Amino acid sequence: MKTAKELLTKDYICLTNEVTLMNAWEHLYVTDLLSQAIKSAEKNSILITLISHETTVGVAMMLDLPVIIITENKYVTETMITKCNEENICLIKTSLKSYEVVLDLYRRGVYEISL
Repeated sequence: MKTAKELLTKDYICLTNEVTLMNAWEHLYVTDLLSQAIKSAEKNSILITLISHETTVGVAMMLDLPVIIITENKYVTETMITKCNEENICLIKTSLKSYEVVLDLYRRGVYEISL
């Protein structure tokens, strides 16, 4: 498994405590419908979404998702950051669009796509 720390470049900012960068992950799941994430995201996945809300943290907690990446530079509240810190979920923010995050991680060799 890889760690959240491997995700970081100049395009990604970790908003939570540094210890969360050690969170291990295996898969990616991209959606802007949290109900779809509940239905389909695998345990130990990174949730890539533009939904910057405390509900997103609740979904990550329910599904054992160690990392959330908020895309398109969406505003993240202090409440969301605090909740992620309390639950040891790494919260990362980027100006990239969701599909650009997937492409970036693939191009950098951080994530391999199984076909």
